Formats: sequence, structure tokens, C-alpha cells
Amino acid sequence: MSVNYLKIGEVAELLKITVRTIRYYEEEKLLEPLRTNRGTRLYTEQHLARLKAILHLTENSFPLELIRLIGSTRETCSTGNESSEKISKILGTSIKDLEEKMNNLKYLKSELSAARKLIKKCDDCKNEPSSRGCPSCPVNNSLNKIEMLNLIWE
Repeated sequence: MSVNYLKIGEVAELLKITVRTIRYYEEEKLLEPLRTNRGTRLYTEQHLARLKAILHLTENSFPLELIRLIGSTRETCSTGNESSEKISKILGTSIKDLEEKMNNLKYLKSELSAARKLIKKCDDCKNEPSSRGCPSCPVNNSLNKIEMLNLIWE
């Protein structure tokens, strides 16, 4: 059974990332390619799959320390049971963190939607968009209710 090897440029092109990004993950000990006698990096399908997982996590704001921990914990364990317990704990904490972030994002989405809806009431307004220029503005009257408006309004 033959293994197909890819060079770093081919991997970068396939994943639509830069060669520098791949080297950076290597420097951060997240990825370890094979090397020829001359030092050319070679990547297998497994490397590609690992890199895709790393990219997915980094695109979703996972810190590199956590990605490194997820990717290296198993190899520090002497039994499958120990590995399972450690990885399960790390993933459980990550899931809790994600749930909290999702709740925060849902709240932020509702804030932005409420602010947008209120701002749309200004569509045909000819007044200056300020508390002095339009003292009866619905935006002005909702600053205490919709936090996001305090960024938009003065």
C-alpha cells in the first residue's frame, strides 16, 4: 500500500492557507511533518486531517495552548483509560466554555437586532442624529435598555 506525500506548498494550496501558517503550527509543536534527508517537509493524509482540525479550532477562537493540550495529552498517558479520562475532562471543559460563548453570542445578537430595529426608526428623520439634535429620538430614550446603543449614539 503506497502513501501519498504532499509538500508544504501543496498542503497550503489545498487548504487555502499560507505556507507560513503551516510553519507556524509546526513551530508551535501542533504539527510535525515528515522530512526528507534534505529537510523537505512531507505531509500525509493524517497530517492534512490534523491540520484541518487545528484550523477549525483556531478559526473558532480556541487558544493554541488548548489545541496543543488536546493534541498531545493522549501521548502522555500510559493506558487508554487514563487517556480517556484526561481527554474527556479537557473536552468537557471546552464544551462548557463553548456553551457560555454561544449564550453570550445569542445575547449580543439580540442586542444588535434590537439596536438595528430601533435605528431603522430614524430612516426618514431630518434631525441631527444626536441627543441635542433630536431630544425625542427613540434611540435616545432606549440607551438604558439596549447597551449597544451607547456605542452608536454619542
